Amino acid sequence: MIEFKPLAITENEACLFDLLSENQVEVKKVPVEENRVFSLALYDGNQYIGGITANKWMNATHISLLALSKSYRHQGYGTQLLKKAETFAKQEGAALITINTQDYQAKTFYEKQGYHVFGQLADTPFVGTTKYYIVKQI
Repeated sequence: MIEFKPLAITENEACLFDLLSENQVEVKKVPVEENRVFSLALYDGNQYIGGITANKWMNATHISLLALSKSYRHQGYGTQLLKKAETFAKQEGAALITINTQDYQAKTFYEKQGYHVFGQLADTPFVGTTKYYIVKQI
């Protein structure tokens, strides 16, 4: 009997990854590579002030999140976090890094770091803002 059931996201994603990996090997004849994660936090003493997370899979690294507390911005910490993620990506053999950002967030910051927009969606994730898809070859 076929039925729909709720499943914890981590377990569901693992099963989906297996299905997609089987398809990749079958169709593209490219062996599956383990996803590598990167997570770095920034502290001022015991106070968490920001961090970055990324995933490297195959030839690409995607920065999932990068944020700093407002009072620590424009002091070079974001650049340092980004550079550490780029170093991770290079060491893991990635050819490029992608990031998503909103028009009210850090698009200009990423462009100053050598990233460029390769796509955008208006009114996403809510009306009145634009989501940008950004990439850098490394």
